[in-house]
Amino acid sequence: MNKFKWSMVGLIVAAAAISVIITINQNAKNYEAKQEDTAPALETTEVEYETTEEEDTEVETIKNEQILYELGLGPASTAEDVMKTMHSMTHQKVISEEKWYNLEMTPENINAVYDFIKESDIGFTLKRNLLKISGNWKEGNFDNIVEDHNYLWGAQNGNVGKATGVLTPEQEAEFVKENF
Repeated sequence: MNKFKWSMVGLIVAAAAISVIITINQNAKNYEAKQEDTAPALETTEVEYETTEEEDTEVETIKNEQILYELGLGPASTAEDVMKTMHSMTHQKVISEEKWYNLEMTPENINAVYDFIKESDIGFTLKRNLLKISGNWKEGNFDNIVEDHNYLWGAQNGNVGKATGVLTPEQEAEFVKENF
């Protein structure tokens, strides 16, 4: 009988503890709900953030680094790497027997290559020639694209795929569609 009495007391204490816990939990929920209803609505205002020239330059640098990475150029790139990239870009605009590598000649790609050459240490004469070529491209001047291709092709000891002419705008559009 003694065990039964203590078991009943234990059961009553456990039931009371559970009842207290449930009551506290319900009161906490009611309190939170009441606080949400009476809390003043916070007004949000949109703040325009103006970037500084330094921040703009940093963003542009990061963008150029990403483009250069996609073009296969980076801190360890050599003059040959730059010429291979530029040569691959010319394929979009020239007629040639073979075109082994193709990179899209977009304004972003041209600007990134131009800036890369400008900041590189690849030798005075080569740097001057590559800046002249990419500078013309940057200005939208592709009048010498065949000569540009063949200069780059020759500098890479090309023996197959010499450029013989310029693609028509329709041919170029088809080339872009097929390759990019």
